[in-house]
Amino acid sequence: MDTATLARSLLTRFKGLEAARQPWVGSWQELTEYMLPRKNSFTSVSGSPPLRGQSGDARIFDSTPTHALELLASSLGGLLTNPSLPWFDITVKDRDQGDAAAVRTFLQQARERMMALFNAEDTGFQTHVHELYLDIALLGTAVMYVEADTETVVRFSARPLGEVYVAESPRGQVNTVYRKYAITARHAVQEWGALCSDETKRKAEDRPDEPVEILHAVYPRTDRDPCGLGVVNFPYASVYLETACEHIVEESGYLEMPYMVPRWAKAAGETYGRGPGQTALSDTRVLNAMARTALMAAEKMSDPPLMVPDDGFLGPVRSGPGGLSYYRAGSTDRIEALPVRVDLNATEEMMNQRRTSIRRIFLGDQLSPEGPAVTATEAVIRQAEKMRVLGPILGRIQTEFLSPVIKRVFRIMLRSGGLPPFPKGLAPEDLEVRYTSPITHAQKQYEAQSLSQTMEYLAPLVGSGDAFGIMDNFDTDRVARHVAELFNTPSDYLKAEDEVKTVRETKTQTAGSKQIASTVADMAAIAKTLSEAYTDRPNVLTELWRLISGNPGTTADAAPAEEGIQKETPGTDVIPTDVPSTQSRPVPEAR
Repeated sequence: MDTATLARSLLTRFKGLEAARQPWVGSWQELTEYMLPRKNSFTSVSGSPPLRGQSGDARIFDSTPTHALELLASSLGGLLTNPSLPWFDITVKDRDQGDAAAVRTFLQQARERMMALFNAEDTGFQTHVHELYLDIALLGTAVMYVEADTETVVRFSARPLGEVYVAESPRGQVNTVYRKYAITARHAVQEWGALCSDETKRKAEDRPDEPVEILHAVYPRTDRDPCGLGVVNFPYASVYLETACEHIVEESGYLEMPYMVPRWAKAAGETYGRGPGQTALSDTRVLNAMARTALMAAEKMSDPPLMVPDDGFLGPVRSGPGGLSYYRAGSTDRIEALPVRVDLNATEEMMNQRRTSIRRIFLGDQLSPEGPAVTATEAVIRQAEKMRVLGPILGRIQTEFLSPVIKRVFRIMLRSGGLPPFPKGLAPEDLEVRYTSPITHAQKQYEAQSLSQTMEYLAPLVGSGDAFGIMDNFDTDRVARHVAELFNTPSDYLKAEDEVKTVRETKTQTAGSKQIASTVADMAAIAKTLSEAYTDRPNVLTELWRLISGNPGTTADAAPAEEGIQKETPGTDVIPTDVPSTQSRPVPEAR
């Protein structure tokens, strides 16, 4: 397909996407005007975009919706992509393969390098992700562009929803993004140089700050060769064209979808999402109308209208401070204030009800911190409950934003050499992303609680020595490793199973050697005790020796005939009882 035909085809498709998005524009514009005017990037009814730099807050009389929106966006950043916590992990699908020391070291280093890239100032992730959370909470749809960069490896950019037009695949995933934006002619020439149209080149020389409208189209390629080489065979096509003259300035491709388009919630059959801002719009309208009325009522009470007779005063009536109004002498007419009866307390109570409703819609009750009177254990339980409530709501964000952006960054770093070398036998297809955000922590608390409750229930039966062998039913090594997974223990904290086995064998050998040494020492002590004891009279040692040696005799056989003189026995010498001996005395033979 030649460039002219391709340009006309892209513009035709763009008009269709623009028509499909048009019904949403009015609602988005109203949301931005009531809650966050700086996000208003949509074309007004007159057909012209809002002027940049204007405040646009003429319809805002109460800032509660704006504050609730910013609080929700900040909370999402702390829960999902907190820069001070590892909010994702890289694991191996095959558990046995991931237990190797080289693989574990690689996974840990890869995660650390990726976390450093996400938190780097040059990439702009933490700056732009907050804008993405504002868009998705207010408008229900947000857009982030992730592109490779020669200086920072990756560059992130949150794009205004007013620039973006999207389409879905049959599976409901956004696979087509058209973005129409304007840049100056000078920037266009700096970006594409001689590939720009002649008109843009003349503008860059004569009027360098005059805008040029650019359309960036990213869509799946249907005519590519999966085994072919070159950008023309990449899964996604990328085309930049000047809309005014239908001139293509760049045609290339992407190996992954560079635009992340998360939706807060999406109705069946719709392409764009709906967020809490859409739900709170009616309450926001009423709150601003009530605030405006309350201000007018307070103004009337502080400066009420006056009732003045038509002919009793000379000259105009001056109601300002220090003003003088003259009336005819002898006249009984006076200036009186028109009674204004307004119950501002009732109005304020009604407004507080709307404010509370708006805060709840923006999940303020779920994200608010616990009071100081709550114990630490209770605070943990409540926080886990809140996170479980938020889990289903934020599941789409994880699916449509977090997972794609991590995979995109990982593959860009892999192609650019930003990751450590892969261990032998490990390929990128063997890896998977495992979330470790606080939301995931709370969802895993159920499983951790079940394990804790099981052990707590069995504790009285196990006791100190496990007399019944109850713990033989459990694979304690698997339990320990599973607990480490539940609480997202870094992989380099755990030893490999082979290493654990080696350590245990060493401990067993050491314990055996110590037992043998202890036994030898005990026997030596017993031998020493026997050598220093009399065996010519009954005692505990003679009885023990008789049992060990198998002597069937009785203690009477060894009784002395007279005190102090041992009874003579054939084959033995008589040893006086008052003479100690340091040598072992022979034991009488059995008769």
